[in-house]
Amino acid sequence: MFTIWTYDGKMVYENIIDAIEEFDPKYCIGVGGYGSVYKAELPTGQVIAVKKLHPLEDEGITNLDSFENEIRALTKIRHCNIVRLYGFCSHSRHSFLAYEFLDGGSLGKKLSNKEEATEFGWIKRINIVKGAAEGLSYMHHDCSPPIVHRDISCKNILLDIEHNAHISDFGTAKVLKPDSSNWSHHLHVD
Repeated sequence: MFTIWTYDGKMVYENIIDAIEEFDPKYCIGVGGYGSVYKAELPTGQVIAVKKLHPLEDEGITNLDSFENEIRALTKIRHCNIVRLYGFCSHSRHSFLAYEFLDGGSLGKKLSNKEEATEFGWIKRINIVKGAAEGLSYMHHDCSPPIVHRDISCKNILLDIEHNAHISDFGTAKVLKPDSSNWSHHLHVD
């Protein structure tokens, strides 16, 4: 039921569902195109982010492509500037992903708040750009096969309490396969 985490999956699943009271809206901290994100404090005191995927309106099933893309990408990579996936649940009742919780929120929220954006100096902004670039560079050059995010925006850059950047939301990511039509060893300029 709950995979990847180093604990008993059934117990973790129940702890998550209990912590957010069956996805009660009062625990919702964000809504995106593919799902809603909830803040869950587990009995151990650990705080995690839980992304529950939206069901498709026409068929009543979860958007499995996005779900599988995110799992495929995040199980292949470990980098300090990429959000960490703890586990996932694929069940007819609930399909969700469990991530590390980052206290700083998204860069988009930070910059859209005039007061916070004013206090958010250039040194912090440069460090965030550098962190995001390091995460992307890792995905493009140090992963085998390389991973392309395909949805980098300020809403998908999460910040920890020290304003370090963490790339998130890998629902549209693509794992490049050598010898396929999306792979090129050389850049040709005409």
